[in-house]
Amino acid sequence: MAAQSSVPVPHGDWDELAHLDPLWAILTDKEKKFGKWNPEEFFASGQAEIDVLMESCGLPRGDHGRVLDFGCGVGRLSRSLRAYFGEVHGVDISEEMIRLAKEFNPNCRFVVNQADNLKLFADEFFDFVYSNRVLQHQPSQELVARYLREFARVVKPQGTIVVQIPYKLRLRRVLEPRRRVYSFLKTVGFSPSFLYRRLHLNPIHNCCMTPENVHSVLSSAGARVLRSYPDHYNEYSMSYIAVKVSPL
Repeated sequence: MAAQSSVPVPHGDWDELAHLDPLWAILTDKEKKFGKWNPEEFFASGQAEIDVLMESCGLPRGDHGRVLDFGCGVGRLSRSLRAYFGEVHGVDISEEMIRLAKEFNPNCRFVVNQADNLKLFADEFFDFVYSNRVLQHQPSQELVARYLREFARVVKPQGTIVVQIPYKLRLRRVLEPRRRVYSFLKTVGFSPSFLYRRLHLNPIHNCCMTPENVHSVLSSAGARVLRSYPDHYNEYSMSYIAVKVSPL
């Protein structure tokens, strides 16, 4: 079988956001923009999210093995996952996000990953994989599919995969006027700080994938979606809980 070509992963934009306004970049509440997130409140939101998720998955607090927080940012969810798993591994494409994650959460393990795969982890390494508000910012559906297949590869048989991604986008999010203007003005010399703080522009990209495609990609990689449901994380957002099928 021919090797797949790599897909570019634009880490520069997220490094810029990590320096400009890291907490808002992860949890984009308009009332918290420009450094208005209180760290205690920010991390408490992660604990509430993880507690609800773990209850829905039937996992009480304790050591349930290894978990991957994909697109961990500064570790908002990683910190909370530590109450349910003995080992928490967070990956992110931004070096600055990972630096902050290590600073905020010394009891978790963090690593920069700017590849279109998760080859830094062995097959069947994790018991649980979680990714929220991350796949929706990938540059293409092709890259989303690659990561979904990688989630199925690195999770153990009967391990759980939970992911979130919108199933469609409004026209405004498809056209992305703020991102396009940001990118153009940056190429002609304007600084990211000026574009973000003075012009209120940002480089965030939006992506979606239909439920049929999510089911198909995970199924082809050996995982079965147990349930999917609309969530409150974004407009048209869906969450999926899948399990890796044990080999016969």
